[in-house]
Amino acid sequence: MKNNNALTLEDYISQTAQLHSLTESEERLDSYIQAHFNELPFHGIVDLARNAMVSKATVGRFLNKLGYTGYSAFRRALENTLSQQKLIPPFELALRAQEKVAATTADIVSEFNKNVTMLFESFKNNIDIESLDEFIDLILNTDRHIYVIGPSSSHAMAKHFSTLVKYFRDRVTLLSVDTGDLPKALLNISSQDVSIVFSYYRFNRVVIRVTEWFRKKDAVVVLITNSESNPYGKFCNLQFVLPSDTQSVFKSRIIGFFFVELVLHLAYEKGEGEGNFEQLEELFVFFETFSPLPK
Repeated sequence: MKNNNALTLEDYISQTAQLHSLTESEERLDSYIQAHFNELPFHGIVDLARNAMVSKATVGRFLNKLGYTGYSAFRRALENTLSQQKLIPPFELALRAQEKVAATTADIVSEFNKNVTMLFESFKNNIDIESLDEFIDLILNTDRHIYVIGPSSSHAMAKHFSTLVKYFRDRVTLLSVDTGDLPKALLNISSQDVSIVFSYYRFNRVVIRVTEWFRKKDAVVVLITNSESNPYGKFCNLQFVLPSDTQSVFKSRIIGFFFVELVLHLAYEKGEGEGNFEQLEELFVFFETFSPLPK
C-alpha cells in the first residue's frame, strides 16, 4: 500500500489509466480529482465526496484501488508534492536571499519590466475565455445581488472592482471581514446571489468561511487568486488563477488589477444600455463630490 510517497498529477493519471474499469461514480470522482488536483490538500473526504457527487465509501474504494490505505494517506502524498508550490512569505524570501548583486537602477528597472511583461504573456496564453464569458454574464445579470470581498492587500482589488462595477449595475455590496458586521450583511443570501472573492497570497479564515456560507446557500462563488493550491476551490463555481511572480520579494498584483479592468471593459462592451453613468454623474454634481475643472 502507498502512503507517504509524493504524488504528481502525471503520476495520478498514470495510476488511474492502469485500472481495468471504473464505475460511473468513480469516473465522476476521477474527473473531479484531475480538475481540482492542486486544491485537494484543502479538501476533507466530505468535501471531496460532496463536490464529486459520490459517497465517502466510493472515495475509499477508489483510493484503495490506487493502492492507498485511505483518504489521509492519499492527501499526505499530495501534500508532499504540492508543498513545493506553496507561496513563500516575504520575510522568508528576504531571509533566504543571498547577498545582493550590485546593479544599477536602470538594470533593476529593465529586469523588473521584463518580468512584468512575462506576466501579461502568461495571462494571455492561459486565460479561459469560456469561464470569462460566464463571469461577465453573471455580472450583467441584474437579478443577482453581487457580494465582493477581499482581505488585506486584496481588499484594494475588491474595492476597485466594486466601486466601478456600480456604473453598470446596482445591488453590489462590498463585504467587510469584520465578523461583527458580516452576519448582518449576509442576511437572506440565496441561490440567485454571487460572491466574488479576491484573495492573493495568504488565505484569510473569515473569507474562507464566507465562501463556505455562499456555497451552503447554493449561491455562485467566483475566486480571483494567484495560487492554484488554495482552500477556496472546493466552494467555487469559477476560479481565475492569475500569474504574479516577478522574482521580487512581493507577489505582483498587476495582473489582478488588469483582470478587474478587463472584466469591467467586457461588461461595458457586452452590456445593453448606459447603466448608471448618468445617475451617478447627477449625484456627483449634487454633492459636489469632485472639484470643478478650471474654466
